[in-house]
Amino acid sequence: MSSKSRSPRILPGLERTGEALPLWTYASAELLELEYREFFLKSWQMVGHECDLPKAGDFLTFDLWRDSVIPTPKNFPDIDRSELGLQEVRMEIYRGHILVNLDGDGPAVSHMMGPIDGEVAAYSPEGYEPIGEPTVQVWDCNWKLAWDNYQENYHIPIGHPCLHRMLVENDEGVTLDNGINFGVFEMKEKLSKVPRERRYQELIGCTDRRFSPDKARRWLQIAMNPNMGIEYYPEMFALFQVLPLGPEKSLIKLNCYSPPDLSDEEREMQGINLAILDEVNDQDKLLVERIQRGVRTSGYRPGPLALEESSVYRFHEYVRETIPVARLREPPIRGMLERENARLQASAASEAQ
Repeated sequence: MSSKSRSPRILPGLERTGEALPLWTYASAELLELEYREFFLKSWQMVGHECDLPKAGDFLTFDLWRDSVIPTPKNFPDIDRSELGLQEVRMEIYRGHILVNLDGDGPAVSHMMGPIDGEVAAYSPEGYEPIGEPTVQVWDCNWKLAWDNYQENYHIPIGHPCLHRMLVENDEGVTLDNGINFGVFEMKEKLSKVPRERRYQELIGCTDRRFSPDKARRWLQIAMNPNMGIEYYPEMFALFQVLPLGPEKSLIKLNCYSPPDLSDEEREMQGINLAILDEVNDQDKLLVERIQRGVRTSGYRPGPLALEESSVYRFHEYVRETIPVARLREPPIRGMLERENARLQASAASEAQ
């Protein structure tokens, strides 16, 4: 059975983890070239939502380091794309989300999301509307470092005290064997002493009309390797993306969308949540940029990955399996990385026969 037709499987929890990627992989221009081809060109990238293209002639632009994509609705006026130097790429609309795959291969998004589709369906994201313009930041860090940070939550008590005061992660989360995982956060019964946070906790009950009792008053976080997170809240959803700009520079993009019929109380919640998102992003930027500076020092050594970092470990294994040169403790001689990676791939293929 091919990977395109086989249903995604839920992975069991890990009893132990292993080593993190070696430090050199977070500052290598040569490695980034391989990563771009193997990860970004071959993965689904969300470029927007159907509500961003409300009428004929509307279009979006999405920049992915060296490549740009222009998604257009089906009712786009007839044009000769060849005259404009445009090449058609694979596109899919999943519950209103517009995604593209530049390589054109691999399973459909709807197939990949199958085991957790019911979680997404509870939010009915098809009918959402945009909330302003995307928020864009440049972080001085390697893209993998930003993605590592997004996938683990055990830094929340120290890194994000606002979230720690408001939320607790329950045990409903799962990890799929296709690089997708999700976690569920519930509001704490104990109210925060910070007025803004307390107000959000007090208001969240006004969204109960949108959900069944088992889906109400919670946040859903979905991570999709190699670089994309979707966060569903009772009053909106946010798309988080990490896009490489260089070996030690990344673009962090946040698009937010809203249900169309919010009450005044829900709009107040949304405003509070947008401010919290900005606060959390700024905290993460400070954290990962400090770590990136450490990557360049002679004394920094990464410790073992904890069980709470199982998603990070699985991502690192995905990197090592896809680009075996990332297993090396030291980088290859300058200019030889791609050749060494090809040699290691050939050797692994030969051993597998």
